[in-house]
Amino acid sequence: MSRRARAFHRHAQAVLDHELLRARKRLADLPGERRAALEEETARVVAAVVDSVLEESRREPALARALGSIYGPEPAWEPRVVSWAAD
Repeated sequence: MSRRARAFHRHAQAVLDHELLRARKRLADLPGERRAALEEETARVVAAVVDSVLEESRREPALARALGSIYGPEPAWEPRVVSWAAD
């Protein structure tokens, strides 16, 4: 997952957490397991929407630029694991 994708997912999670906190009073009437299931499903939907927006940004340059302006440009390359072989 790219740095931009991780930032977008973190941002969406923060918004979701905030909105669920605001909704807790209204959700309090639900049994605990139903409330937890609702929150889990909502998190899955949010993650799917973020993934869809990221996928669309690969085809739509204006969307890619907008995401770049919010979450920063992607580096030309991201170092992963450096392997050193001993002789």
